[in-house]
Parts: sequence; structure tokens; C-alpha cells
Amino acid sequence: MASVTWAYGDDAFRVREFAKGLPSKLNVETVDHLPDGASNGSIMDAVLGVSLLGTTKLVVVRDPAFLSAVTSPDSLTMVTQLASIPQGHYLLILSTKTVDGRTKLAQALKKVTEVHEFTSFKEWEGAKVREWLVGQLNGLQRHMPPAAMELLLDTVGKDIGVLQRTLDTLVTYAGDSPITVDTVTAVVGARSGSFYRLTEALRVKDRKVIFQELLQLEADEDAVRILGTVSATMHQFIMTLELMRQGKTFQEIGGVLERHPFVIQKSVPDIKRHYTIETLAAIIHRLQSLDLGLKSGEISPSGAMALLAGAFA
Repeated sequence: MASVTWAYGDDAFRVREFAKGLPSKLNVETVDHLPDGASNGSIMDAVLGVSLLGTTKLVVVRDPAFLSAVTSPDSLTMVTQLASIPQGHYLLILSTKTVDGRTKLAQALKKVTEVHEFTSFKEWEGAKVREWLVGQLNGLQRHMPPAAMELLLDTVGKDIGVLQRTLDTLVTYAGDSPITVDTVTAVVGARSGSFYRLTEALRVKDRKVIFQELLQLEADEDAVRILGTVSATMHQFIMTLELMRQGKTFQEIGGVLERHPFVIQKSVPDIKRHYTIETLAAIIHRLQSLDLGLKSGEISPSGAMALLAGAFA
């Protein structure tokens, strides 16, 4: 692994997720975050300085000053100095602004760094969709065999918003178990009921479909697992509305919920149309009561499904 890594692109979510995962990939023991726009001197002081107890460390800086002065001789000198980082020390440069890769500085920087470009992509770019899906799974420390991934893409399609929602459901459904072809089959609907159709119906509060899917799922699935999927979906909805009330952007909400901002942006109109924070809080309270009753044996699985459907009446 190179001592210096440079990550940039117009997909800020993917850049941020890459930065979050790099410390574990490098197996560093300390991570130092420098202020945005850090000067050349502060960067070199950080990467050349002795880390605490001599441990390996990673220094992270966003939009350093030398990248803002692309024609400055000092910037090119700075790039040359990056080759002197001692073994066991690493520097991650994050660019959140537009990068012109044709400049002399960018070309020089690419020669001494490991470059990762994260650009947004269109629905039809299948290879990048697979790359995105693998990245999401890695971030969740989950694995999906190629056959399961192909089944997922063939069934759901390559729309990132739909894929993210389906992946959320897959992870909730699988719990600590592996995500396999059978998992994907159960979630996307080859059985009598579909967790995917259920979560989509919850988003638009389609009471008829919610009721139908709950009844069909009841025949094959554990009631606690069904209830857990619904609860996780409702918590995501209420967090989205609460963060919007606080004035957070889609990027910020995505960061908190660990969801792609595009997914948040596409889901918000439906959530706002069909729910309020108050109604979601009431639903979650009912779900908590159902969970206690189900696990204590006071409520039967069939009774729990009927009451669960009634929560959205």
C-alpha cells in the first residue's frame, strides 16, 4: 500500500465511506485528522512526527492548501516531499472540490499516490453498480456470493435507490447469518411473501399491500424477524424526518444513517407524504409493545401479525 492515498470525485458519500474504511485496511493504530485546508508545513509535521508510542498512524486532510494553489512552485515541492514519509506512516488526501486531472500538479501527485476516483454513475453502468454494491457490503462487513448478487441485480435492477433499500432489508433479514441465494430469494419475493415488497409498501404506507405481505410472510417466516424488519424501517423513517427538521442536508443525513444521499433524497417525498414524527413515534411504541408481548408469549405469532397490520390502519 502506498504511503499517500488521494481520494476524490463528485460522489461525496463514496469518498467518505472510503475514508472511514481505510484505517482498518491499513491496520493503523492512530488516526490524526488535520483541519480542512491544512498548510504544507502542518501536513509534513504531522506525517513526519513521531506517533504516540511509535505506533503506525494515518493522517487525514481534506482539501489541503497545496491543492488549491495548483500553479504554485511550493505545491509541486510539497508533492515531491510526500515521497519522504517514513514507513508505517500514511497520509490520506481527500478532495471534496472539483479536480482537474490534466494539471501539472495533479499529474505529479498521481505519480506518488494511490489514487481512488469516486464519480457518480448512471443506472446502466453495470460494472460500477457491482463495484458500489461490493463497497456497501464491505462497509457492513458482509459478503454476498456472486450468484446471490446476480440474482439480486436481475430481480431488483440497477437503480441505486432500490438496491440500497433492498440491501437494508437483506441485512436486517439475515441478522448474523450469511447473505446467500436463499436469503435474496426470500427477500425479493420468490416465496409466498416478500420482505422487499413489504418495506416498499411501508415507505408509501400502502395498507392493503402491507396487510397482504404480512399474511403471506407469516406462513414462512419467524414473527420476531418480521417485526424486526418493520421496526428497523420505522426507525430509519423517524431519524430521516428528525434530521430534516434539524436542517440537515441529504449528504449529512446519509452520513448519519450510513445510506447513500441519493437514497435519502428519493425516499423523503414518500416518507413526508405519509408520516410525521409524531405518527412514527406512536407506531414505534406499538411495535415495542408487540415485541415484548410476542417474546413473553402473551401474544401469539398470528395475533402479532394482525396487530402489526393494524398499526398502519
